[in-house]
Amino acid sequence: MNYFMYASYVALLFCFTMCFIHFLRLLKLGAPKDLSESSGNIAAGVLYSNTGAMLPAQKESASRHLPTYTAGILFHIGSFIALFCFLLLFFDAVCGFFFRHTFISLLIATYLVISSCCGIGLIIKRIVSKQLRPFSNADDYISTGLVTLFHLVSAILFIAFAFHDIFHQYFSSNIHADIICTYFLAATLLFLYLPFSKLKHVIYYFAARYHLGFFYGRRGTWPPKK
Repeated sequence: MNYFMYASYVALLFCFTMCFIHFLRLLKLGAPKDLSESSGNIAAGVLYSNTGAMLPAQKESASRHLPTYTAGILFHIGSFIALFCFLLLFFDAVCGFFFRHTFISLLIATYLVISSCCGIGLIIKRIVSKQLRPFSNADDYISTGLVTLFHLVSAILFIAFAFHDIFHQYFSSNIHADIICTYFLAATLLFLYLPFSKLKHVIYYFAARYHLGFFYGRRGTWPPKK
Protein backbone atom coordinates (compact mmCIF):
# COMPACT_ATOMS: atom_id res chain seq x y z
CA MET A 1 0.00 0.00 0.00
CA ASN A 2 2.84 2.39 0.84
CA TYR A 3 4.28 1.97 -2.64
CA PHE A 4 1.03 3.16 -4.23
CA MET A 5 0.84 6.09 -1.82
CA TYR A 6 4.42 7.21 -2.48
CA ALA A 7 3.91 6.76 -6.22
CA SER A 8 0.90 9.11 -6.10
CA TYR A 9 2.93 11.72 -4.22
CA VAL A 10 5.71 11.53 -6.82
CA ALA A 11 3.11 11.78 -9.59
CA LEU A 12 1.58 14.84 -7.92
CA LEU A 13 4.98 16.51 -7.70
CA PHE A 14 5.59 15.72 -11.37
CA CYS A 15 2.16 17.14 -12.24
CA PHE A 16 2.78 20.38 -10.34
CA THR A 17 6.21 20.74 -11.94
CA MET A 18 4.86 20.31 -15.47
CA CYS A 19 1.95 22.66 -14.80
CA PHE A 20 4.39 25.23 -13.44
CA ILE A 21 6.40 24.95 -16.68
CA HIS A 22 3.22 25.60 -18.66
CA PHE A 23 2.59 28.61 -16.43
CA LEU A 24 6.09 29.97 -17.04
CA ARG A 25 5.54 29.64 -20.80
CA LEU A 26 2.39 31.72 -20.46
CA LEU A 27 4.25 34.39 -18.52
CA LYS A 28 7.00 34.43 -21.16
CA LEU A 29 4.44 35.24 -23.84
CA GLY A 30 3.56 38.40 -21.95
CA ALA A 31 0.37 40.44 -21.94
CA PRO A 32 -1.74 40.87 -25.09
CA LYS A 33 -0.55 43.61 -27.45
CA ASP A 34 -3.15 45.87 -29.00
CA LEU A 35 -2.16 49.05 -30.84
CA SER A 36 -5.70 50.31 -31.34
CA GLU A 37 -7.04 53.13 -29.20
CA SER A 38 -8.82 51.88 -26.10
CA SER A 39 -12.52 52.64 -25.87
CA GLY A 40 -13.37 50.65 -22.74
CA ASN A 41 -12.18 49.40 -19.37
CA ILE A 42 -9.80 46.41 -19.51
CA ALA A 43 -10.15 45.58 -15.79
CA ALA A 44 -13.95 45.54 -16.05
CA GLY A 45 -13.71 43.38 -19.15
CA VAL A 46 -11.45 40.84 -17.42
CA LEU A 47 -13.75 40.74 -14.39
CA TYR A 48 -16.81 40.18 -16.60
CA SER A 49 -14.93 37.51 -18.55
CA ASN A 50 -14.63 35.43 -15.37
CA THR A 51 -18.10 36.18 -13.97
CA GLY A 52 -21.06 37.24 -16.11
CA ALA A 53 -19.63 35.87 -19.34
CA MET A 54 -19.51 32.39 -17.79
CA LEU A 55 -23.27 32.28 -17.15
CA PRO A 56 -25.26 30.00 -19.46
CA ALA A 57 -27.40 32.89 -20.67
CA GLN A 58 -24.26 34.44 -22.22
CA LYS A 59 -23.22 31.20 -23.94
CA GLU A 60 -25.05 30.26 -27.12
CA SER A 61 -24.54 26.52 -26.71
CA ALA A 62 -24.82 26.26 -22.92
CA SER A 63 -28.10 28.17 -22.85
CA ARG A 64 -29.63 25.46 -25.05
CA HIS A 65 -28.13 22.56 -23.10
CA LEU A 66 -28.68 23.47 -19.45
CA PRO A 67 -28.59 19.87 -18.12
CA THR A 68 -25.17 19.32 -19.69
CA TYR A 69 -23.95 22.72 -18.47
CA THR A 70 -25.14 21.90 -14.93
CA ALA A 71 -23.52 18.46 -15.04
CA GLY A 72 -20.27 20.10 -16.14
CA ILE A 73 -20.37 22.56 -13.24
CA LEU A 74 -21.06 19.78 -10.71
CA PHE A 75 -18.30 17.70 -12.29
CA HIS A 76 -15.74 20.51 -12.01
CA ILE A 77 -16.68 21.21 -8.39
CA GLY A 78 -16.28 17.51 -7.65
CA SER A 79 -12.82 17.58 -9.21
CA PHE A 80 -11.70 20.37 -6.90
CA ILE A 81 -13.20 18.61 -3.88
CA ALA A 82 -11.49 15.31 -4.75
CA LEU A 83 -8.14 17.03 -5.29
CA PHE A 84 -8.50 19.04 -2.09
CA CYS A 85 -9.27 15.87 -0.13
CA PHE A 86 -6.22 14.17 -1.64
CA LEU A 87 -4.05 17.05 -0.44
CA LEU A 88 -5.64 16.87 3.01
CA LEU A 89 -4.66 13.22 3.30
CA PHE A 90 -1.05 14.38 3.52
CA PHE A 91 -1.83 15.47 7.06
CA ASP A 92 -2.56 12.72 9.57
CA ALA A 93 -4.49 15.04 11.86
CA VAL A 94 -6.95 15.96 9.12
CA CYS A 95 -7.21 12.35 8.02
CA GLY A 96 -8.06 11.44 11.61
CA PHE A 97 -10.68 14.19 11.59
CA PHE A 98 -12.45 12.46 8.71
CA PHE A 99 -12.24 9.12 10.48
CA ARG A 100 -13.94 10.58 13.55
CA HIS A 101 -16.72 12.43 11.74
CA THR A 102 -19.05 10.10 9.85
CA PHE A 103 -21.32 12.92 8.65
CA ILE A 104 -18.51 14.83 6.90
CA SER A 105 -17.19 11.67 5.24
CA LEU A 106 -20.69 10.76 4.02
CA LEU A 107 -21.31 14.32 2.81
CA ILE A 108 -18.12 14.28 0.73
CA ALA A 109 -18.82 10.77 -0.54
CA THR A 110 -22.40 11.69 -1.54
CA TYR A 111 -21.30 14.68 -3.57
CA LEU A 112 -18.51 12.71 -5.26
CA VAL A 113 -20.99 9.99 -6.22
CA ILE A 114 -23.15 12.69 -7.83
CA SER A 115 -20.16 14.21 -9.65
CA SER A 116 -19.10 10.71 -10.77
CA CYS A 117 -22.56 10.18 -12.29
CA CYS A 118 -22.19 13.55 -14.05
CA GLY A 119 -18.85 12.45 -15.49
CA ILE A 120 -20.29 9.15 -16.70
CA GLY A 121 -23.21 11.02 -18.23
CA LEU A 122 -20.88 13.42 -20.07
CA ILE A 123 -18.92 10.47 -21.50
CA ILE A 124 -22.11 8.74 -22.63
CA LYS A 125 -23.35 11.93 -24.28
CA ARG A 126 -20.10 12.20 -26.25
CA ILE A 127 -20.61 8.64 -27.46
CA VAL A 128 -24.28 8.85 -28.43
CA SER A 129 -24.54 12.46 -29.59
CA LYS A 130 -24.27 12.87 -33.37
CA GLN A 131 -23.14 16.47 -32.82
CA LEU A 132 -20.42 15.75 -30.25
CA ARG A 133 -19.06 12.44 -31.51
CA PRO A 134 -17.29 13.87 -34.62
CA PHE A 135 -15.51 16.48 -32.45
CA SER A 136 -14.47 14.04 -29.72
CA ASN A 137 -11.07 12.38 -29.70
CA ALA A 138 -9.37 9.80 -27.51
CA ASP A 139 -8.09 12.43 -25.09
CA ASP A 140 -11.64 13.63 -24.40
CA TYR A 141 -12.66 10.15 -23.27
CA ILE A 142 -9.45 9.35 -21.39
CA SER A 143 -9.33 12.67 -19.54
CA THR A 144 -12.98 12.60 -18.50
CA GLY A 145 -12.70 8.90 -17.66
CA LEU A 146 -9.66 9.33 -15.39
CA VAL A 147 -11.22 12.26 -13.54
CA THR A 148 -14.50 10.35 -13.14
CA LEU A 149 -12.59 7.33 -11.84
CA PHE A 150 -10.80 9.56 -9.32
CA HIS A 151 -14.16 10.93 -8.14
CA LEU A 152 -15.56 7.44 -7.78
CA VAL A 153 -12.67 5.89 -5.86
CA SER A 154 -12.55 8.99 -3.65
CA ALA A 155 -16.23 8.49 -2.86
CA ILE A 156 -15.62 4.81 -2.03
CA LEU A 157 -12.68 5.77 0.19
CA PHE A 158 -14.78 8.23 2.19
CA ILE A 159 -17.59 5.69 2.48
CA ALA A 160 -14.98 3.35 3.97
CA PHE A 161 -13.97 6.18 6.32
CA ALA A 162 -17.57 6.73 7.38
CA PHE A 163 -18.22 3.04 8.04
CA HIS A 164 -14.75 2.18 9.24
CA ASP A 165 -15.95 -0.08 12.07
CA ILE A 166 -18.45 -1.91 9.88
CA PHE A 167 -15.81 -2.55 7.22
CA HIS A 168 -13.52 -4.10 9.80
CA GLN A 169 -16.34 -6.14 11.31
CA TYR A 170 -17.86 -7.63 8.16
CA PHE A 171 -15.04 -7.44 5.63
CA SER A 172 -11.46 -8.60 5.70
CA SER A 173 -8.73 -6.06 6.25
CA ASN A 174 -7.61 -6.75 2.68
CA ILE A 175 -10.76 -5.05 1.35
CA HIS A 176 -9.91 -1.82 3.14
CA ALA A 177 -6.30 -2.00 1.95
CA ASP A 178 -7.44 -2.67 -1.63
CA ILE A 179 -9.66 0.42 -1.56
CA ILE A 180 -6.77 2.59 -0.42
CA CYS A 181 -4.39 1.11 -3.02
CA THR A 182 -6.94 1.63 -5.79
CA TYR A 183 -7.43 5.22 -4.66
CA PHE A 184 -3.73 6.05 -4.83
CA LEU A 185 -3.34 4.18 -8.12
CA ALA A 186 -6.16 6.20 -9.70
CA ALA A 187 -4.57 9.41 -8.38
CA THR A 188 -1.18 8.41 -9.82
CA LEU A 189 -2.63 7.75 -13.29
CA LEU A 190 -4.51 11.06 -13.25
CA PHE A 191 -1.53 13.16 -12.14
CA LEU A 192 0.82 11.57 -14.68
CA TYR A 193 -1.63 12.09 -17.54
CA LEU A 194 -2.87 15.58 -16.68
CA PRO A 195 0.07 17.69 -17.98
CA PHE A 196 -0.15 16.07 -21.43
CA SER A 197 -3.92 16.21 -21.87
CA LYS A 198 -6.79 18.65 -22.17
CA LEU A 199 -6.85 18.69 -18.37
CA LYS A 200 -4.01 21.19 -18.38
CA HIS A 201 -6.65 23.79 -19.22
CA VAL A 202 -6.67 24.22 -15.45
CA ILE A 203 -3.65 26.46 -16.22
CA TYR A 204 -4.61 27.87 -19.62
CA TYR A 205 -8.18 28.69 -18.57
CA PHE A 206 -7.08 31.80 -16.67
CA ALA A 207 -4.90 33.06 -19.51
CA ALA A 208 -7.70 32.50 -22.02
CA ARG A 209 -10.26 34.37 -19.92
CA TYR A 210 -7.77 37.20 -19.35
CA HIS A 211 -7.12 37.55 -23.08
CA LEU A 212 -10.85 37.58 -23.83
CA GLY A 213 -11.49 40.15 -21.14
CA PHE A 214 -8.56 42.26 -22.34
CA PHE A 215 -9.74 42.20 -25.96
CA TYR A 216 -13.43 42.88 -25.42
CA GLY A 217 -12.91 45.14 -22.41
CA ARG A 218 -10.51 47.37 -24.34
CA ARG A 219 -13.08 47.73 -27.11
CA GLY A 220 -15.90 48.51 -24.67
CA THR A 221 -17.86 45.37 -25.60
CA TRP A 222 -17.55 43.77 -22.15
CA PRO A 223 -19.29 44.32 -19.81
CA PRO A 224 -22.37 44.69 -22.05
CA LYS A 225 -24.03 48.06 -22.01
CA LYS A 226 -27.33 48.07 -20.12
